[in-house]
Amino acid sequence: MTPLLGLAGGMSAGCFSTLGNNPFDVVKTRMQGTKSSQYTGTLDCFKQVLSKEGIGAFYAGVVPRLGRVVPGQGIIFMSFETIVSNLEKFTIFQ
Repeated sequence: MTPLLGLAGGMSAGCFSTLGNNPFDVVKTRMQGTKSSQYTGTLDCFKQVLSKEGIGAFYAGVVPRLGRVVPGQGIIFMSFETIVSNLEKFTIFQ
């Protein structure tokens, strides 16, 4: 795999993981906040956020998080692929 493919793959993985995880992160943050007593549990928090604020509330703050996670994951994947391909050149690692 070329370094650019590693970069693209990592950035894609970072994007999808952030979009999939952000609703859970919003619920966690709400339950840890100062108004946490209004929720009886995790599912109640999900239900209240969905009914009172809509689906968009689960993606509050997603843009800054994407700006942090996407480049970071791209760099990690690209670095890993570059290191592995360089180590494979040595017979001791084969």
